Amino acid sequence: MASTTEILSRSVAGMNALATVFLVIGILRIKAGDRIGHGKAMGAAVVTSALFLALYLFSKVHLWVAVGQTNIIYREGSGMTWDKALYYLILFPHIALAIVVTPLIIWAVKLAKAERFEEHKRLTRWVFPVWLYVSVTGVLVWAFMEFSGSLAAVVAKAP
Repeated sequence: MASTTEILSRSVAGMNALATVFLVIGILRIKAGDRIGHGKAMGAAVVTSALFLALYLFSKVHLWVAVGQTNIIYREGSGMTWDKALYYLILFPHIALAIVVTPLIIWAVKLAKAERFEEHKRLTRWVFPVWLYVSVTGVLVWAFMEFSGSLAAVVAKAP
């Protein structure tokens, strides 16, 4: 049976994957001229991303309580390898862009709710690809952890 740490890690990745699906549906709906379908898909992406954030923060608290650390270190102590370099090349922009894009997503939603669609469109030309990148790379970061044994190593530390 999966540990709480594994379940939380997989749930966080699942929320990112689901947000990606809603984002793609949303862009396809607006390109098809379906403003209502677009709004529903993007609303689902916002809710899913909010659930992601709540689960992500909870997983950090859980890690701290369970093993005394807030992060899972990718292949701890293995030195710098090509896969570790690739992992960090994905991780660092993922984190920075996630921090930057979050308030912009909220602003884009406010513009759409206020029916300020031209401003919404101008903003989302930049926000959408960044949000999509953050969602996709969130799943990639999880995959690195899951399939490298890094997650299992942290689970093994838990009492």
